Amino acid sequence: MIEKIRIGTRKSLLAQAQTRIVAEKIKEIAPEIEIEILPINTEGDLRLDKSLGSFGGKGVFTKELEQALLDGRIHMAVHSAKDMPMVFPEGLTIGAVVERAEWEDMIVTRDGKLLKEMVSGTVIGTGSLRRSLQLKRLNPGIQTKEIRGNVQTRLRKLKEGQYDAIVLARAGIERLRRDAQKYGMSEEMRDDFYARFHYEILNSEEFLPAAGQAILAVEVPEKALKNEEFANICGELNQNEAEYQLLAERSFLYDIGGGCNAPVCAFSWLDGRQLHMKGGVAWNGRHMIFDEVQGDVADIEKIGKKLAENLKEEAFHCSESVQSSPRGKVFLVGAGPGDAGLVTVKGLWCIRHADVIVYDYLASNALLNEAGENAELIYAGKRSGHHHMSQEEIQEILLEKAFEGKRVVRLKGGDPFIFGRGGEEALALSAAEIPFEVVPGVSSAYSVPAYAGIPVTHRGIASQVQFITGHEQAKVCRSSESKRAADGRASGIDYAALAAYGGTLVFLMGIQRMAEICGALMHYGKDKNTPAAVICNGTISNQKEVAATLETITEACQKVDIRPPGILVVGEVAGLSEKLYWRPELPLTGKQVLLTGTRELVRKQHQSISEKGGEAIDMSLIYTEPAAAEILEETLRDLDVYSWLIFTSGNGVKLFFQSMKRFSMDYRRLAHLKFAVVGPGTGDMLNNYGFSADYMPESYTSESLAEGLSGQIGVMKKVLIFRAREGSKLLNQHFDAKGIRYNDVAAYTTRIDWRKKDLLLRAMRDADYMTFASGSAVRAFAEMTVGTTEYPKIICIGPVTAKEAEQVGLTVTATAEKYTIEGLTECLCQLRDRE
Repeated sequence: MIEKIRIGTRKSLLAQAQTRIVAEKIKEIAPEIEIEILPINTEGDLRLDKSLGSFGGKGVFTKELEQALLDGRIHMAVHSAKDMPMVFPEGLTIGAVVERAEWEDMIVTRDGKLLKEMVSGTVIGTGSLRRSLQLKRLNPGIQTKEIRGNVQTRLRKLKEGQYDAIVLARAGIERLRRDAQKYGMSEEMRDDFYARFHYEILNSEEFLPAAGQAILAVEVPEKALKNEEFANICGELNQNEAEYQLLAERSFLYDIGGGCNAPVCAFSWLDGRQLHMKGGVAWNGRHMIFDEVQGDVADIEKIGKKLAENLKEEAFHCSESVQSSPRGKVFLVGAGPGDAGLVTVKGLWCIRHADVIVYDYLASNALLNEAGENAELIYAGKRSGHHHMSQEEIQEILLEKAFEGKRVVRLKGGDPFIFGRGGEEALALSAAEIPFEVVPGVSSAYSVPAYAGIPVTHRGIASQVQFITGHEQAKVCRSSESKRAADGRASGIDYAALAAYGGTLVFLMGIQRMAEICGALMHYGKDKNTPAAVICNGTISNQKEVAATLETITEACQKVDIRPPGILVVGEVAGLSEKLYWRPELPLTGKQVLLTGTRELVRKQHQSISEKGGEAIDMSLIYTEPAAAEILEETLRDLDVYSWLIFTSGNGVKLFFQSMKRFSMDYRRLAHLKFAVVGPGTGDMLNNYGFSADYMPESYTSESLAEGLSGQIGVMKKVLIFRAREGSKLLNQHFDAKGIRYNDVAAYTTRIDWRKKDLLLRAMRDADYMTFASGSAVRAFAEMTVGTTEYPKIICIGPVTAKEAEQVGLTVTATAEKYTIEGLTECLCQLRDRE
């Protein structure tokens, strides 16, 4: 007799709520059996901040539960049927299909605006291309943006304003609400959390769900069903209608190519003995085609297969043909050795125009900062000894994104084809018939030695060079071993030949095995006094170099704690490093400075920091979003009524003149206007368009601007303030007090670039300083680093920004005396001098 059943579940609130549904039903069937619910972490739940496609498919939500079933730790696992892979591991099967709840998808908003009423540019969060394509069929003007996380996380992101709306499965919300009513809300969900939002249900006439959506399935070991009592419990748990729907939809999914990356949707329903089924697929990842079939429930699997065949045939005879469907393209781009300035012009073009960037640890943050604001950033890791993703996972994500019709950049440190495994990725793309292009990069093999004053070839010293991977173990072979071993090839590298080689040897990624490499070379006859050098963190601010001999280089590196990543150079050219070292010692040499402003501001800062020898880590935490076109156009049409035009940032200046061009406005319409700017940066931007500021305060703050202008503008004049929605209201207060008429136009909104959160947390580990040039950047940083207590020294552009930083709990180390980019850099130099 069964005394206890252990049910495995994911740890999310929804998964546990769904598991309690099953547990209650078992209790109704067999009240005497004890039920234990065992929460288990799955990979999908642990990596909620990543795109699902970036680290695996549906199996990331089930494999840990399935392993627990196979190990006997649990007897059942409850799944959302849509998350189950098409093929079960050997020994596991579906024991029961429990229920199908509310199956529809829903649009969730803060303001109740319906999907078809949403204005152009509205941003809707969804991690599903199926949903994205169907949303754009209903409202072509909306934009979709990747979102990850459980239901509560997604709702919080909506509440914070990261999205204008999000899409959720209705069943998830309804099950959570019912569970909360029955078992009580968790502390974090109190105050009727779900009631804060508005929900629009999308019906099947216009919007199809994922196959299996809202169905609960119980996975069990096959051998467990041999127990009659357990099998009877599963039989009574099973609901025939839900089972028929799941079998039909999974049959369709299997025959349409469930393992492919094309977005697929399906929904079935019973009408007596007839099962009706609708389905859709987008072979090219861009346009969905739909069909509908029906048949007797006795032929369930045939119904799903028939629907799949119909869609394949329809695609074959129309422009959406599988054969002719346009696929995306993958660019294998070399990022260079670390210094962002060493990327090629073509490589930078690819980065700026990519839909998706899959990047390595060694790719410069400054390059990623050039990515478009809607580009998806996926971290692949690939640092020596620390792989965030396996090579197979990387190749899978390249295929998936390309099948979606996207322009994908695989950004690899150095050159893709020099020990970068770019060849493997190219072969995978070729096998899948996905177009790809290789954009070579500056390889660390020769650029890093050059940054240490070592030419890898030099007339009269070395006329040839070999590049060797340092990953392979260097084995010393004894005379008693085989002839092949005796030749020095036991490791796959012929050390006997290398020892006799007369040119330069460059070992990439060779720091960890340096003692073995040097020992093997000396064992096979290389002179122990041969010059050798090691360079780590090559081409960036904290580059370190050690010069010695082949015999002493390992000990010399240990004394100064040299660590990977690094390069070992062996040969006479290594002895030239002292004479040819060319990198000057400047005020910020060796220091990394994290820059947090908008992209335009960061670019100016980058140049200023670089000129002083520092390494600028470009990390734009904020970006600007223009107001609706009708607002901007109406503002420009009424320019004749204003006497003064006030700009409080370079962003406002740039948007103003871009809008003039966009709406075909003649610059001569500005002849009667006087211009006021908050500071020299804004004034310089105005000069770029051929206009000079008529007024700029001595102290570059909104308060000084307001006070100064109030005395110059007469009450008969009217002022246009063209700025950010979040801008200071000091101008308004001063003008109101003086009786000055004005129009305050929220020309743009400053948004937080949440894609940069992971990048920011990693960059902070190495940065020495961090600069803030606006309150917006400060607030973005505070939101992105909640719970973080350690960060680089903070330097602010002026007292207003410093006050913002202190208000959010940050410690400000220094504030620039001059409120400009140059003043900020000078402040950094002075701080470095005092340290």
